[in-house]
Amino acid sequence: MNRLRYLTIAAVLATVHLLLALSSLLVSFSLGMGRFDSGGDMSQLESLATALSDTLLSPISHVQTKGLSSPLQWAVVLGNSILWGAVLAVPLWGLARLVRGKRAAF
Repeated sequence: MNRLRYLTIAAVLATVHLLLALSSLLVSFSLGMGRFDSGGDMSQLESLATALSDTLLSPISHVQTKGLSSPLQWAVVLGNSILWGAVLAVPLWGLARLVRGKRAAF
């Protein structure tokens, strides 16, 4: 797999990661605000969405972004997704090289 293919896979994975992270954060926030006044317990869907958003946003959730402007905070979230996409593309790149090598042997 050449560098362009790796970058394409990394970009696709980063986009999927960003969409999953933001949608799980939105679901978690929406369900949390829905029960905010009642003080009820978390539903299973809310706890799943919260755990998913915490996991997907994990490297940046430990970084202090309180002093940053809103565009810089979104840039940090985007950078997090790019990092996840680049890291997750490495095993796929290695697997593609392995499969291509086995095909060449036959």
